[in-house]
Amino acid sequence: MAAAVAAVKKRNDHLAEIAENQGRLPQKQPAKDTKQDLPDPDQPGIWKYQYPAAKVYVHMRTQVFVAGLIAGNFVMNIIEKWVDPRGTKHPVVWEVFDIFFNVAFFIELVLNMYAFWLCRFWKSGWNIFDFLVVSIGLLGMFKVPLPGPLSLLRMMRAFRVFRLFKRVKSLNKIIVSLGKALPGVANAFFILTLMTSIYAILGVEFFLEFGKEGFYTNELGNVVPLTTNRGLMYGYEYFGNFGKSMYTMFQVLTGESWSEAVARPLLFTTEFSQAFGVAFFFVSFNLLNGVVLINVVIAVLLEKMVDDTPQPSDEEEKEDGEEDEPELGDVAVQDGTVSKELEDSEPKDEKAAATSDAVKKVLDGSSKAATPNSVGSASTQAGEAESASERQFLEDKVMAMERDLPSLKNDLKDIKLQLEALQKAVLEGMMPEPMS
Repeated sequence: MAAAVAAVKKRNDHLAEIAENQGRLPQKQPAKDTKQDLPDPDQPGIWKYQYPAAKVYVHMRTQVFVAGLIAGNFVMNIIEKWVDPRGTKHPVVWEVFDIFFNVAFFIELVLNMYAFWLCRFWKSGWNIFDFLVVSIGLLGMFKVPLPGPLSLLRMMRAFRVFRLFKRVKSLNKIIVSLGKALPGVANAFFILTLMTSIYAILGVEFFLEFGKEGFYTNELGNVVPLTTNRGLMYGYEYFGNFGKSMYTMFQVLTGESWSEAVARPLLFTTEFSQAFGVAFFFVSFNLLNGVVLINVVIAVLLEKMVDDTPQPSDEEEKEDGEEDEPELGDVAVQDGTVSKELEDSEPKDEKAAATSDAVKKVLDGSSKAATPNSVGSASTQAGEAESASERQFLEDKVMAMERDLPSLKNDLKDIKLQLEALQKAVLEGMMPEPMS
């Protein structure tokens, strides 16, 4: 039986080699390496625990625990600023919680630095952000005096919650998409800022002197006092220079009480040309900047975020949609066609299945190559000669496979008979004599 199995395997290898030489079998692509970028397990000296530390750090439970600490610290900041805004009622409680979270985040940072030192740690922007936040927290815990504006760095502890974006996959995806969309969005913002600046310059030019006497004449001809709530001249407060005018146009862009406070005193005058010009000025600014350009910024942002959505690769689509390949059974050649007869005792391996497909493709190629060409030109005759040579080569290969197929079929039948005899002997409680 062993000899029969060896013969079957030899003939399968021969048929597979013929088909592979003809380029009929697809080459299997190597699988993608999805292993995380972890350090080498075999490290000398103090780094021998680096690989276990990295596995512990990237473990889902560790990441969830750290995310819970970050959320808890944020909730405590909210409670502190709600219950005790000045920090004078319960200073000990807030100090204890601050020490607890600072120590916990310090331990997490040390574990991260040890597990991914050196390049793996510092090439990540999130790790740099963690390092800065934890360092500032430690400075505040030890009450290190910071000179001048550097004392404002203590407020960075409120930004610890941003570390959640590193650990929550859905949040991190949004941040990454926003980062990739920044170039396109920056261009749209530049156009928006440019148009707003142009309108701010025009506002200074047109409305700087409006109401400089402290009053203006309305459309009925009545003199109306006009000063702002801060006791300033209207034109000076809203359009006194480029900065004031720029802020006024930003107020118009946001829609915050701009019509009543900014536009209407300019609009209701006795001069029709001034009223028309004011209406055109503010309406055109709102349509151009508030409707068109703001939506352009949103459209660019959404386009970049949609384009950033990962598409399934060809290999993944193949894995999702592929079906089991037919297994090689008995192959009988009848009148130049191939018919498959699957039996229970047939060999089940990938090479045999590929060989069966290859045999059909070779026969299909030979039948297609045998189609005569009726064009009588010289190029057509050369094509016929080449086609005839290829057809002859394919026919020789097919004939060689046809000679091997009956023997393969007989070997399969012998194996089936021997298996049946072996099964019968086992049922009867005795072993048959070795068969040659």
